[in-house]
Amino acid sequence: MGELSDCDITREVPQQMYALWFQVSKKSNLEWRYLEKSESHGKLVSGLVREYLDIETERKSYLTAECDEPVREVARLKALLRQHGIDPASGSDRDRV
Repeated sequence: MGELSDCDITREVPQQMYALWFQVSKKSNLEWRYLEKSESHGKLVSGLVREYLDIETERKSYLTAECDEPVREVARLKALLRQHGIDPASGSDRDRV
């Protein structure tokens, strides 16, 4: 993320931005107001708040959360196959070979 001085702000600025965002201000508007930047669409505010206040202002999308579940399930099933002597990569049964 860099230093606060890179953005020419003090430590109080992320606190102020978070307080205003929490009261329903748009992060992109806060970026313009405090940093005179508009190209990061609120991501800069999110990064500053995350790094300096240790507060997450972004949520995982529903689709991202949906994609994580099958990955965990595949890992669980592969481990189950290994427990029964089956190599999930080859699909062969080691006991029969």
